[in-house]
Amino acid sequence: MEKGKGKEMKKVRILLVDDSTYVRTVLGSIITEAGFEVVSEAADGEEAIRKYMSLKPDLVLMDVIMEPMNGVEATKAILNKDPEAKIVMVTVLEDRGLFADLMKIGAKGYIMKPFSKDKIAKKIKEIMG
Repeated sequence: MEKGKGKEMKKVRILLVDDSTYVRTVLGSIITEAGFEVVSEAADGEEAIRKYMSLKPDLVLMDVIMEPMNGVEATKAILNKDPEAKIVMVTVLEDRGLFADLMKIGAKGYIMKPFSKDKIAKKIKEIMG
């Protein structure tokens, strides 16, 4: 493992994907306060795929319900291009079937809205090991 300038660990670089500017802002401040880095934001699935491919973030927080391309389609597309991608779904839907499908396609987990700083930081640490 590489040593950074006086730090044991490099910051986890996160791409935030949500069609709500408000949600991206709230999530962004939570992530930054928790010691992670928001590398970029996207407002829909197509933008998420483009930004993922150009930035290669360590983790993607992906909203499920977006137009024109939703988070499930974007997740499939990203994982198709990069099977190692770490994507966590962010959703208001309490749908066990959806969660099972998301795990099958390769999502690493999910965070329910409304979310707390502790839950988000815990989930990111859990996934990044």
